[in-house]
Amino acid sequence: MAGMNTTGTPKKSEYNDRTVEIEVTGVCRQDVMRTGNYTVKVNHSRMVEAMQNINSLGGKVSKVTTEPST
Repeated sequence: MAGMNTTGTPKKSEYNDRTVEIEVTGVCRQDVMRTGNYTVKVNHSRMVEAMQNINSLGGKVSKVTTEPST
């Protein structure tokens, strides 16, 4: 915007460097896993793919937590 000044160096967010923790409930297929609740850690760039896989197995995402890389 005109007349707007910024200070400091802008830092570009790298989503591929972030880890997403997805808590899943409701998967009870014996050939996939035996527990009904579990946690999956994936890169942010693969989050949608992981959630689609969970949905196709009949599971539900109960919580998503983003962990930035250090």
